[in-house]
Amino acid sequence: MHDSSRIEVARTDRRERLTDLARRYGREIGLPAVVIILMAIFGFTSDVFLTTQNLRNIGVAAAALAAVSFGQTFVVLTAGLDLSVGSTVALVSVVAAYGIRSHGIALGVAEGIFAGACVGIVNGLVITKLNVFPFIATLAMLSILSGLALNLSGGIPISGLPDRFGDFAYDQVWGLPAPFIVALVVLCVSHLILQYTRFGRHIYAVGGNQEAARLSGIEINRVKVLAYIFCSFFAAVGSIVLTARVASGQPTLGVSLPLESVAAVVLGGVSLFGGRGSVIGVAFGVAFVSILSNGLNLLNVSSYTQMMVIGAALILAVAMDQIFVRRRSSE
Repeated sequence: MHDSSRIEVARTDRRERLTDLARRYGREIGLPAVVIILMAIFGFTSDVFLTTQNLRNIGVAAAALAAVSFGQTFVVLTAGLDLSVGSTVALVSVVAAYGIRSHGIALGVAEGIFAGACVGIVNGLVITKLNVFPFIATLAMLSILSGLALNLSGGIPISGLPDRFGDFAYDQVWGLPAPFIVALVVLCVSHLILQYTRFGRHIYAVGGNQEAARLSGIEINRVKVLAYIFCSFFAAVGSIVLTARVASGQPTLGVSLPLESVAAVVLGGVSLFGGRGSVIGVAFGVAFVSILSNGLNLLNVSSYTQMMVIGAALILAVAMDQIFVRRRSSE
């Protein structure tokens, strides 16, 4: 009897440990598995999907979304949101195109990225100094920036950019597309900042419990402003990649990026309530969205239906996050 009791206790302990591991790491393990399954499905249904050229196409297409999503991670971790990333991409595209035509590639790109960083400063100050909710502040900024980009360009694309700039989108470095390398650099920089710097720890603290962070001496407003600057800065990097792909300044570029970036962030395990998640998970979220879009394109599924699928995936991810939060609060 004594031996059977010990066996039963051991089994109970094992089940509890497995349950705890599932709660902690279920989404981190689950999403990569889903990505692999998705690739297997599209590889089986399409002869083109697993070809080298198509995989490169996925890498190029995912690069801009990755840069924007990694930036979005910074603000979501503070329990914020930036809906203006799409219009930031459009404005940066227009500013960079004018700058490239007038001052050359290097200075033009720098001007575009500076314009993007300025958007982050304005977003951060409006949210922290005027106490406007992030959703409202960035939604209003979306409208303002869209109008500004259209006014600056006259509503038409800005052409005449050097061929060398357009070639960047299709160049290869060590056999990998140059835009993909840019996305990897942004991923590494974001990971290092969030995991190994004081600022990164402060972001998690502000998102996890803002009042506790304030009482511990963290300058909450400064952290939030910097988070929005990083978000817009990385959105500007994504804009340069997209502008090179289309070889022109586009005042309507990046329209779908607010939805797609939030979807990638939430699917990647970052909580909309802040304080939990990592850019590594977001990278798998980007992979999921990009692979899904590419695979559905190969199957001739319309872009409208793809928007429905991504929206449904976002609802599912948020619902799972709500369940996770409720379980944690009940423990």
